[in-house]
Amino acid sequence: MSRANLMILTTTFASEDDARQTAHLLVDAGLAVCAQVEAPMESVFQWKGAICTETEVRVTFKILGERFDLFCGELKLNHPYDVPQLIAWPATFTEMAYLQWARGQGKGGLGNKVDGGKLPENDGGE
Repeated sequence: MSRANLMILTTTFASEDDARQTAHLLVDAGLAVCAQVEAPMESVFQWKGAICTETEVRVTFKILGERFDLFCGELKLNHPYDVPQLIAWPATFTEMAYLQWARGQGKGGLGNKVDGGKLPENDGGE
């Protein structure tokens, strides 16, 4: 299946610890180039015939298109929920310098370790 250069996926966790642990696991494995763990929020949903209100933590992941299927498989294996929310969409625009950085991260490259965290110069190519 053809994917965009960069995919964005959101999911939720019951605790900040679970969210952070999973975010670190997937970024460290090179499956996600970035994870943003957001502040706790309130979710209202129906589960097994009852309306539930729970505090959850949303995580937004950025994933290279070619790693998306593998990322989703690993996320499902490591997610504590029986039915995790996995909602994704392609990035319709990605700044070239960010995409170059993401490609370095997602392929085990130097990424943000290059030149003390500075991005490489944009050569205009892809």
